[in-house]
Amino acid sequence: MKSHIKGIFILFLSLLPLKAQQLVDGVAAIVGEEIILYSDVQQLTIEMIRYSGRDLSTITEKDYLALQNEALRELINMEVILLQAEEDSIIVQEREIETAINQQIQQYLEIFGSEEQIEQAFNLTMRKIREFLYDRVKSSLIIQQIQNERFGNIVVSRPEVIMFYNEHKDSIPDIPERVDISHILMIPTPSEEKKEKKRQELLVLREKILSGKISFHDAALNYSSDRASAVQGGQLGFSPKGTFVPSFEKTAFSLKEGEISDIVETQFGLHLIKLTERRGELINPAHILFEITVDEEDISQTKHMLSTIRDSILAGGDFETFALKYSDDPDVTKNKGNLGEFSLNTLQIEEFKSVLDTLEEGEISGPFQTSFGLHILKLNKRKPAEKISLETHYNIVENMAISYKKQDAWNRWLDSLYEKFYVEIKQ
Repeated sequence: MKSHIKGIFILFLSLLPLKAQQLVDGVAAIVGEEIILYSDVQQLTIEMIRYSGRDLSTITEKDYLALQNEALRELINMEVILLQAEEDSIIVQEREIETAINQQIQQYLEIFGSEEQIEQAFNLTMRKIREFLYDRVKSSLIIQQIQNERFGNIVVSRPEVIMFYNEHKDSIPDIPERVDISHILMIPTPSEEKKEKKRQELLVLREKILSGKISFHDAALNYSSDRASAVQGGQLGFSPKGTFVPSFEKTAFSLKEGEISDIVETQFGLHLIKLTERRGELINPAHILFEITVDEEDISQTKHMLSTIRDSILAGGDFETFALKYSDDPDVTKNKGNLGEFSLNTLQIEEFKSVLDTLEEGEISGPFQTSFGLHILKLNKRKPAEKISLETHYNIVENMAISYKKQDAWNRWLDSLYEKFYVEIKQ
């Protein structure tokens, strides 16, 4: 981590134990020619707490200091790995970094609710937050690349699997209770009247751009719903084919430099697309997005449709057939609505857990809503908890053995870097 990463979580520091606050300033460690500040360590520690779902105000001083030591070790690991990556000339593409930053921003949106709340929490503009994330994300992608290149091909022999099982069988956890489930997902969509209203508004804006009353850059900045690209005048960066959704991509690649498209509709809303520049097989498109929001009436209509589908299945219809016909799940053509087998205690969608508590095997729920849309859920089978044995669960044990071997190789490699590069931890 670079020394300029400071102050991002400063507003949280009033919640920390007094002793922890006293460590905010100063050098925590030196790795090569890079320094790691105590404020860097604080920031990562608080991120770790937030992502674990724990309440910062309930963390004891002892637990906080233990997490702080873990965060410091992670930051040191990152620096020594980056030093080795520099020697190995490992690089990542800018588009990969930008995509990962956008994913991180999306996670922040899920935590805080809006860009304005993110800015308030971080006490920074979104542009500054993206700058802060750049080094972090780039480092993470480099580390992933190193892990894949150095340790991705690690395998284990059958004797190694047996040895692993015999050495660790007393600590291998049981397989918890599992459920096999299927669903039909329907994403509520705005009415045609709403779409047409937004379309007319975007047509008016397009005419203003074409007549020179406003530039495309300023129109994107002021009106686009895609705020991440709006600050760049709508530019999405140089990208090859296969980057964007089909309807957007087809139009973007058909444009001449400087040309502005007609309105293009995707699952994200309505777009105007301008081809800013073309370099061989790469294009740098800019866009203005008008989202079309869904209201309670749209949700109610979708619920009614799902209820009708459920009634048809209960009357003798085939769940897979109806899933293939109506589900908005992008994988439905492959899985025909079947989501597979899940442990109840690791099922991440809380609404699914609540609904499954009410179902017996073979039953289908009524419509319910999650952040993905509206669902009906079928409980295909419940599987009781069971102990892992080598005879019955060889593949599971094999995967555990591979993970263990990879982690051991990774740790030994990290130890060698600590010997190779200068590392000083301050007390």
